[in-house]
Amino acid sequence: MRKERKKLNSIHIVPDLVEEIFLRLPLKSILKFKTVSKQWRSILESKMFTERRMSIQKSHRKILAAYNCDCPDRPRLLPESRFEGDEEIVFLHSNEAQRGSMMTCDGLLCFPEPNWVTVLNPSTRQLRRFRSGPDPVSSKGTESGKCVMGFGRDKVTGNYKVVRMCFDPVEEERCHVLDVECGEWRKLSPPPYKVNVGRRPLVRKPVCVNGSVYWLHILWDFKILALNLHTLEFHDVSVPTTSWVTFETKIVNLQDRLAIVNMKKGPERRLEIWSMDAEEEIWSNTYCISLAGLTINPWESTWFTVMTISKFGNVVFCDNHKRLFKYRPKTNEIRCLSSDICVISPYLENLVPLGSKSGYHSDLEIMTSRCGLLPRHLGASSGISKLLKGITFGTLDIVFITLVGCMYKKLLNG
Repeated sequence: MRKERKKLNSIHIVPDLVEEIFLRLPLKSILKFKTVSKQWRSILESKMFTERRMSIQKSHRKILAAYNCDCPDRPRLLPESRFEGDEEIVFLHSNEAQRGSMMTCDGLLCFPEPNWVTVLNPSTRQLRRFRSGPDPVSSKGTESGKCVMGFGRDKVTGNYKVVRMCFDPVEEERCHVLDVECGEWRKLSPPPYKVNVGRRPLVRKPVCVNGSVYWLHILWDFKILALNLHTLEFHDVSVPTTSWVTFETKIVNLQDRLAIVNMKKGPERRLEIWSMDAEEEIWSNTYCISLAGLTINPWESTWFTVMTISKFGNVVFCDNHKRLFKYRPKTNEIRCLSSDICVISPYLENLVPLGSKSGYHSDLEIMTSRCGLLPRHLGASSGISKLLKGITFGTLDIVFITLVGCMYKKLLNG
């Protein structure tokens, strides 16, 4: 037995192979393995690993919805997910999500609080709070439309940033951007014009696409304002040649492309989706969906938001009455997946850590929220996770050998 143990202890696995194994593990196992050693933690939190895994997860997007509960607890994912058709839905326990003030980007969530800005990564269960700028404003200022927010990811550095633009008729305009990595606010030159994103419940949320945050401005005219999160420069974006735009019109990130969602009212109700080529800023009418078969109350205001394109090419969208739909272009049919669900956004597993390189600051908090782990069935459906289920982290050698055995088994099974 001693000779066998010595042979096992002599096995060496190169870090590249360990990383390839980690990429194929479910999220629950990855979170456990962070506690095994400093070496494994550095691999699992490295920028290269998080980028590679996020790229893989883009083909497994889920839908994030708000859990119907009025509790004061910190935001957290519920441990169970559910399927509506072939769409997987994960639920967030948060009052802010139901109030509609939450912004999302690549699975990270950002929502303003009175005098604070909170950024949450449900996948890693980390939550970070920042003071809302050098000159904080109350939540009432944000709700009234004087303060416009934005949240996105710098395409060059990979850092996540929060934008805050305040428009006050008395004081001069104030515009700042927060780098979530270092926790510092930076002053920006004001945008070329005041942005009107509407008021509740018709607030038009900003979206981040390919490193820029976009705001849809509708008042007497129709404009799209963009901020490049790397150069921190504003610019106007060309708009499609659609002849009709309403206050219910929305902009969304649809498969990493900026898209506009319009609903045509009247007897020929239809949903039009225009998407833009980011480099040339050329718009095309991607989808035209007839809504004639849907029950829409003419006395109620109804608008739609497109969530994602499923792996089978179907369009998943929701309305403001808690209904979730799926449109099949091949058959031109619309199916109602759920009639009682508060959808927030598409959801992407993201392992980016929310720690600070510059250490702990007195004006922010870094903590682990009481998030539940992501869907249990991810672990149950994986052959690797079944073998890892009974592992106790006594020695690194045993864990390494088990991982290699799992890897080889997966490769042999195709």
